[in-house]
Amino acid sequence: MKKISYNRLQIIILLEIMCLISCAYDWHSGIALIKNNTTSRILISKQPNQLMTDSILFNERFDEYWIDKGKFQKLSLPNTVLSSKPDSEKAYLYVFNCDSVDKYQALKKVRGIMKSAFIRRIEIQLNKVKEPLDTIYIK
Repeated sequence: MKKISYNRLQIIILLEIMCLISCAYDWHSGIALIKNNTTSRILISKQPNQLMTDSILFNERFDEYWIDKGKFQKLSLPNTVLSSKPDSEKAYLYVFNCDSVDKYQALKKVRGIMKSAFIRRIEIQLNKVKEPLDTIYIK
């Protein structure tokens, strides 16, 4: 039987630990299931606060989900135990028409993008999220 050197053993143990840790950091808690019932693709932006502006939308400074017409998408938060959140902790989802967002971005126009593309805002109280996830239909 071949003897493994001390340095190789350390490297193997370190790699195993890194694999275990990386798996733990890939954990996500679902907050909603979105169904796109519109006639085109939609953009869902997830914000930790109620702030959404033309500039934020134009520059895509948020967690985003693109959902094709007729499809479902699960939205989630990373590394979160939702039941331990206080009542004041909420997630805000902003729903936009992708065609309008794409048009404004192509024209490099910032002003008016929210007014043109905005469909709906959804507020989710995180400690009230239950499994199975609620399905939110966008019409």
